[in-house]
Amino acid sequence: MRGEYSSLHKALHWATFALFLVQLWTYPAIGRTHVDHPGMPVDPWDLQLHKIHMISGGIILVFALLRLWLRGKYPVQPLSFPHPLLRKLARCAHVALYATLLLLPITGFLKSYIVSAAGPVHILLTRLLYVLLVLHILGVIMHVVVWRDGLLARMGVKLPFQR
Repeated sequence: MRGEYSSLHKALHWATFALFLVQLWTYPAIGRTHVDHPGMPVDPWDLQLHKIHMISGGIILVFALLRLWLRGKYPVQPLSFPHPLLRKLARCAHVALYATLLLLPITGFLKSYIVSAAGPVHILLTRLLYVLLVLHILGVIMHVVVWRDGLLARMGVKLPFQR
């Protein structure tokens, strides 16, 4: 086991974050392309944003699968936590985050092409993703500010006050 993530794993992590920002930018167009306004044409730019949203969601799915494969093939030494319960909570949060990153593109695809009933599930998963991201960021803050254990350095971000 290594103490740091591979360059590929770091790149996939930060690229996933960048694609999440693309998702935030493009998602308002989804509603505008699906709302029926008789006599009103859909804005072509919204159709392009919709395509970008779907493509970037698919790429996130591929990246999540690659990251899971990397975690299995090249495991990284887990960080120590001040309490075993915190390790379990972190593990649960990561499992939920990966599951959400896998299910969101699948439900988005299902909603767009197969069964519209997947739409509410996709929206629920989106809200869950927001909660999980807040927990993820709070966990990072704990590692960086409270425990100062070098977590960000393992993901390629070197801060001056980190070990």
